[in-house]
Amino acid sequence: MNSLGKKFVQRLREVFYLVLSFPISVLFFVLVMIGLNFGTFIPIAAVVFLLVLSAMEYVARFEITRTNKILGTDFRVVEDWFGNPLFSWEGVRERVTSIRVWMAVGYIFISFGWSIFSFVLVVLGVSGLAVALLSLGIIALSNFNRSFEVVDNGDFFRGSISFNDDLGKVRLEFGDATDTGFVNWDFTSNWTLVFGLLFTLLALWIIPRNARAMAAMTEGLLSGTFLPKVEEQLTKVRSRKKISERDIREAMNQESLQPQLSELSNREREILALMAQGKSNAGIAKALYITEGSVEKHISNILSKLELKPGDDNHRRVLAVLTYLGINPTNGEGYKV
Repeated sequence: MNSLGKKFVQRLREVFYLVLSFPISVLFFVLVMIGLNFGTFIPIAAVVFLLVLSAMEYVARFEITRTNKILGTDFRVVEDWFGNPLFSWEGVRERVTSIRVWMAVGYIFISFGWSIFSFVLVVLGVSGLAVALLSLGIIALSNFNRSFEVVDNGDFFRGSISFNDDLGKVRLEFGDATDTGFVNWDFTSNWTLVFGLLFTLLALWIIPRNARAMAAMTEGLLSGTFLPKVEEQLTKVRSRKKISERDIREAMNQESLQPQLSELSNREREILALMAQGKSNAGIAKALYITEGSVEKHISNILSKLELKPGDDNHRRVLAVLTYLGINPTNGEGYKV
């Protein structure tokens, strides 16, 4: 019994956490959008942008503290994100290039959409529970009758919604003076009870998982547990090099080149450089204003002079460009073709 009580309290905490996340995420989203789209006067826009980036430290602190208090987690609050004052060149550069800052910005965008879904989920769950209790007669709803009118470009759409306690039915009427319709919903029917319980159980099943997922996102993006992985990926991206025609031509002029390249003619070297750019035979022919047949002949001569024989487990064009130019794709230099 004590265990059930704890689970019930935990579900209430999760519901409160998700409901509270909705207005907070909307507020933070508006804050970021103001910083990213503030006016057209560049000096003021730049200052507002930097202020928003600086505010990410306090956003992270607030969100982590809120999550810890409501859900009982113990996520780490990181203090002192910046070592330089805002209005200094080093401070500006530090804020603009900080991975932690942009992770916090990403958190705001993700949590905005996530909190909308969570809020709708909680509303559906509460509504389903209320409908189920109404169907069972545990709670009662007073009689009411409300009219409404929608105006769209001069067109009127009128209707009303009412509830009859004696019959246990909701009636929705809609239309205009010439064409009307209505829908009756019986609260006492078994189908109403089934759908009410179904929405309630579905919400109870998803809410804890959704709350845990949001909490994990808070820890990963704001406490910084995702930071090492993000930095590792960014380092890999920055370390990659892309071979260009200029790189190939410079490499050809180096004394450290493979001796086989000295046997290539100038035209064959030009074709080899275009091969390194990933051009097809047709693309090479177009670039050099020669026929595709001539390109095929030159490529055949290149592969023959470089002593590259056909094989099932290699690509001779790639090997011609990389291996014999001193760029080995298997040596871990991070080159990207």
